[in-house]
Amino acid sequence: MFIKGIKRNYDKINADESIADEDKIDALLKALGKDYLVSSEDRVYVFQKDDLTVKFDAKHARAYHFKDYVVKDMNKLFHGF
Repeated sequence: MFIKGIKRNYDKINADESIADEDKIDALLKALGKDYLVSSEDRVYVFQKDDLTVKFDAKHARAYHFKDYVVKDMNKLFHGF
């Protein structure tokens, strides 16, 4: 996944006023990993592509307004997807 795509999705979700601030990280995870999401129980997202499986606990995510950090986190999470 490319940084430009992550930033584009981040900005789109950030500008969407219909999404509550506390739900924006979840919306970003779903937007970026929609094709790979296998579970989202209790806000712990599990994504799988071939033999690669990654987890992200949205309850302990950085605040959404820290764009640079959130984009870096998403880049690390989806590296190889």
